[in-house]
Amino acid sequence: MGLDHATALHENTVAASALYNELVAAEVCEALGLATEPRTVTPGRRPVMEIAGVPHELIRWTSRRSDQITACLAELDDEHVTAVDDDGEPKFLLVISEQARATLSQIAARKIRPPKRKTQPLAQLRAWWKASAILTSWAAVGVINSFHEHARAAAAAIRARVTAVADVALAAVDVTATVFVMNDGGRFHRRHLLAEARRHLALVLRGRRRDPGLDDQIVATAITTHCLDISEPKTARGLEPGYRLYTARWALSDLPARRPPTPAPDPDRQPPADPGAPAAPRHRLPLNYERAALAGSSPTVMPG
Repeated sequence: MGLDHATALHENTVAASALYNELVAAEVCEALGLATEPRTVTPGRRPVMEIAGVPHELIRWTSRRSDQITACLAELDDEHVTAVDDDGEPKFLLVISEQARATLSQIAARKIRPPKRKTQPLAQLRAWWKASAILTSWAAVGVINSFHEHARAAAAAIRARVTAVADVALAAVDVTATVFVMNDGGRFHRRHLLAEARRHLALVLRGRRRDPGLDDQIVATAITTHCLDISEPKTARGLEPGYRLYTARWALSDLPARRPPTPAPDPDRQPPADPGAPAAPRHRLPLNYERAALAGSSPTVMPG
């Protein structure tokens, strides 16, 4: 694979992942009569689309590795904010940024990665999964034994109250606002809009198949209606549509804030506190997704 192809593949990984998640969920739901619903895993972060009707106990049963990662991440957080250099001074700020937290999350995932197991027949795995769920998940045995029927009933309830229709104009507003807030400095490329458009469709359609090209239509509307091209290309690649740089037609100051802004930390490192004194509070920078979600529904960014 040439360097240009590898670079393009790397740059579009998020958009490709969003497309994969969307299409797999749609195929499974259409084939089995199911639906998806959003579930908030971490407050303030983007919700995860799950199969509707799956009891919380079963989700927890399948999320044991996530629990291990969370526990390991807490330990890494402590190490990060308490690390000192040779002079006994803090090596890092007490504020853990989103970028630092993402790095720590990757380290935690690698540290607790289990060894690969020997391949087993699917029938044997299904029998083991069912027995394990009954014994350790705390979910009702009746729900486990009739899991498909339970999930289909939940899907029917969702279909009865949720219209699986994507409004391109409203989607363009939501996608632009989210990408604008989530990206540093409010600058982004087409691929960022495309990834967010696919997430939006997964949220709105709840497991329904969509018309091909609907994601591209949302992106085109977003760029035409709500984005400004601020590109200053210095190479031939910079002239290509996929590498144009955009920002939104509104300012960050126009968007409502959900919480007061966090004061910037003092760049001068402070000497370590007295061992007998109470530990200094540890903070994390506010997450952007809550503000992005609020921005997408704000009247300040709605089309006139």
